[in-house]
Amino acid sequence: MKNPDVVKRFEELIGEGERQWAEFQKSPGMIKDPVPFTKWTTSCLNLLDRLSISSNRFVAEFEAWAKREPGKQEVHVGASLGVLKSAFEEYTHGFAIDYHLSVASAVFGGLLDEAEYLLEKGYHRAAAVLIGAALEESLKSRARAAAVEITKKDTLVPVICKLKSPQVGILTDVQAKRLEAVARLRNDAAHGGEFNYNSEDVTQALQETQAVVDRILNAR
Repeated sequence: MKNPDVVKRFEELIGEGERQWAEFQKSPGMIKDPVPFTKWTTSCLNLLDRLSISSNRFVAEFEAWAKREPGKQEVHVGASLGVLKSAFEEYTHGFAIDYHLSVASAVFGGLLDEAEYLLEKGYHRAAAVLIGAALEESLKSRARAAAVEITKKDTLVPVICKLKSPQVGILTDVQAKRLEAVARLRNDAAHGGEFNYNSEDVTQALQETQAVVDRILNAR
């Protein structure tokens, strides 16, 4: 799913990059005015970071071409712009975030396997905590991949609300209500008070979470 705000921002930065490239060609190898160029490169890197692809080659390549050596003004604007265009093309085809989400799917799938094991052994509270943790982190990964702003203060329920908003649309209202029930179960398990849930309740939460993790982290 492509976020229209991300597409718009890519187009804005590519347009500014084209302008920077035109100016650069007038004096190849030199940046006459570093202020707009630095603003452009910083904004580009911020966008790439928000797409959760900061560890892949797009950011590394962009930095390699746009970085100025100490005491020098020489840069390669055209190459930097080419990297940005490549990232945009990959994003529009759903590939830029694919690797990140596949890794997340494997990690959180492992947590759910552990939760299932604990559930089988009768450790319902511990299983519920792991289920909630896997759900929260998987939803946050999906949100970041869609360039949805997530803060450190955002817990599971606020993230669910953001993903079901009309502007994002990753979760339906029905799915969100089911996941909010999982969030309540996790909170009751984690806070150390009474835990009035049986094996069937935790199993249902596990199944709901497994379905969501598989759908949102493996979908393009």
